[in-house]
Amino acid sequence: MTEGEYFEDFEEISLTELKEIGLTNVPENISIQIFENNFPQCYLTRAGNQLSIRIEEHIYTKYWFHKYHASVFANAMIKAIKRLTIEGIPFSDEEIDEEDEVHIFVRWTLNENSDIEFEKFIENINTAFDIVFERANSMLENSDSILILGKDTGEGLELLKRIQSHLENLGFYTYIIKEQPDIIGESVMQKVLRFGLSSRYVIIENSEPTGHLYEFPHITKFAELTSIVLQRKGEGATWMFEDLYHKLNSIKKFEYTNETLEEQINQGIDWADNYLKEFGNYQKENLPWMKKK
Repeated sequence: MTEGEYFEDFEEISLTELKEIGLTNVPENISIQIFENNFPQCYLTRAGNQLSIRIEEHIYTKYWFHKYHASVFANAMIKAIKRLTIEGIPFSDEEIDEEDEVHIFVRWTLNENSDIEFEKFIENINTAFDIVFERANSMLENSDSILILGKDTGEGLELLKRIQSHLENLGFYTYIIKEQPDIIGESVMQKVLRFGLSSRYVIIENSEPTGHLYEFPHITKFAELTSIVLQRKGEGATWMFEDLYHKLNSIKKFEYTNETLEEQINQGIDWADNYLKEFGNYQKENLPWMKKK
């Protein structure tokens, strides 16, 4: 029997057996299941010098005791994988299978070189599972979302939807105020602040004058929310807030064309993340109740 035939018949393999064979000796294009107690469920495939480790999280909803609903957490895992991929973790091909209400599966691929040290190989698989779970939990706990403001009718709404689609592809939760349910007794401004204060930061599309001009000073000055302003080159809703970009560190304008919108959104996110990180470091260094002990 050849080595390839051996693996075709060998549906499961332990870590000990895999180490004896060697990662570089795994036959190409044959998927084998790594079966080990207290180890993530995963399948290994080699193509040349590349290893694809398909990791699977099975959420059995009847025995799911997390504070967040199983479906909510599974979708947060997908968003976490997308965010981690953008941050440089070698993940790909994330998917969720929740057609069966009792069994939900989240799958993604970790990519490694076949010459990786075996101990590092094991460590990376464990880490890949842990960081996705931890990031998903953090995103839900800390409301890692973005509020999108701007003209929400006609072509303006289509533009907000385009911004929303790009952000969701990056793994963010998003809110367009018009699409959120109203609460009797709550004003529009209170609704905007409710979602704004629970978001990581706000994106304001500011190319045309609309209702967001009333919301703008409350969001940026009163609530001091970190705000990314997107504005088409050569256009703008008003000059009245132009000096805020110089006065306030928590707001920054990014001009775009139709072709560069997504690129400018990415730059805005990078700026906002860096700003929040620097502000957090300042707090920890200067506020007594936030200083590390």
